[in-house]
Amino acid sequence: MRQVTPPCILLTGADPLPGGVLANTNADSGVLPSDPVSMDDVLSTFAAAPTPAEAQANEARRISSKASRVKDTLAHLRYLRWFQANQPPKTKYETHSLGYEDYLQTPLHPLADNLESITYEIFEQDPVKYDLYERAIRKALTEWHEQGKPTSGQNKRVVVAVVGAGRGPLVSRALKASTDSGVPIELWAVEKNPNAFVILQRHNSQTWSNEVHLVKADMRSWKGPATYAGNDPSQACHYHIDIAISELLGSFGDNELSPECLDGILPLLNREHGISIPQSYSTWLTPIAAPKLHGEIYVRAVSDSSAPNTPYVVMLHSFDYISTKSHVSAYGPEFVSLPALDKDRRPSSESAGAAPAEDAMHLAKPPIPTVHRAWSFHHGPSAPLPTDSINSHNMRHVRLSFEVRHRAACHGLAGYFEAVLYPGIELSTNPLNMDHKSPDMMSWYPIFFPLKKPLYTPDHSLLNVTFFRMTDNRKVWYEWMVEAWSNNPVVASGPGFRLGVSELGSSKDRSCMMR
Repeated sequence: MRQVTPPCILLTGADPLPGGVLANTNADSGVLPSDPVSMDDVLSTFAAAPTPAEAQANEARRISSKASRVKDTLAHLRYLRWFQANQPPKTKYETHSLGYEDYLQTPLHPLADNLESITYEIFEQDPVKYDLYERAIRKALTEWHEQGKPTSGQNKRVVVAVVGAGRGPLVSRALKASTDSGVPIELWAVEKNPNAFVILQRHNSQTWSNEVHLVKADMRSWKGPATYAGNDPSQACHYHIDIAISELLGSFGDNELSPECLDGILPLLNREHGISIPQSYSTWLTPIAAPKLHGEIYVRAVSDSSAPNTPYVVMLHSFDYISTKSHVSAYGPEFVSLPALDKDRRPSSESAGAAPAEDAMHLAKPPIPTVHRAWSFHHGPSAPLPTDSINSHNMRHVRLSFEVRHRAACHGLAGYFEAVLYPGIELSTNPLNMDHKSPDMMSWYPIFFPLKKPLYTPDHSLLNVTFFRMTDNRKVWYEWMVEAWSNNPVVASGPGFRLGVSELGSSKDRSCMMR
């Protein structure tokens, strides 16, 4: 199995590293020179491998001169210190995730449970996510003003509602976006958690100058902004929301019931110009080999029978992508070949300039994972749902195919999501584009859907994934199954034959409650 982080191998009794790395060691400091070894030296060393006769002669000379050598007992220690000093710096994401690698966590159920204050505090430590939200809000307000759209609020103010406000980070960002864009807003904050609502009240009096209308209610039952005749609640006059803002996304996009929550808010949007932030989000899947996670779930299953059917939020570390694509460069796919050898076992002049040293770094690049979109949700102004709705409009089903080039063991599926906050502003946990769309974002780890037993696949095979988002109007859960098919034209002609199938995984016993 390929490793995400290549292992280090220390050799004893070997010749010095190319370029005299060990020979030029500073004995006083015990640290190797910081100058890296030239890739040309490395390639030349590999390419100039001796013939069997030369190797035997070299070994004889080494043995004969062994007695005259002075053994450097600190060589490995100095190498380890040099190696440690020359490690690439950790990214913000890696630093934030220290200690959580391959740690299985059960997803949150914020609709059924009231989150603790420490949970909100952890989420609020991610500046990248809130910077993106602020940009989206500012852009929406600016375009609303530039396009001369009519507002729903009083005194020509844009009505903005933060639903599921938590402790108020998005409220602060919305106020700042209004100030920066010069577009006045009428701001409402809706939150059902009584512990978080107390903090909202304190922020409103101490920080927001009582500019925010606070509502303690479940967003699905809220009837929208309102004015009252003579401060009489029974004489409420409700009006529409222009921009609805929410941060209800989970590690799989919809696994924390964002679609179900917003079903009660979208009918309150301005029917013609209403905006939801985020506007849409999609879920993505890829099969992975994760023996460490499989082993831990297997142990948990001894005392918890639902463990193999539970989706876990996990910072994936000791794993491998099963379905991959090649890195394509001017010198060939995925990996750069070593220089060709001529009859004298030396690099030929034609191949010497075939791949420059800087491009030889393709040797260390991992393959590109194949990640397919499962489904998506789009949010905008909509009509109210019928009272007898059974939530069937939020059910989803997909069947995906993944090509497997090399034999592997599939232990489960890794899930990601992408979200469009506003056109041109997106956030993503998809490994294909997360560094481009939302670099250093720390709010979400991937989600892992385990298989009860590993599914083994040979070279040139095909994995078919069947995935469901199910509901019975009281709860939401996922079901998944993986099939392995032969895709080798030498072994099977035509559509191929099935090699194996996993048991059906179902999180119904650990479903997200809607009520």
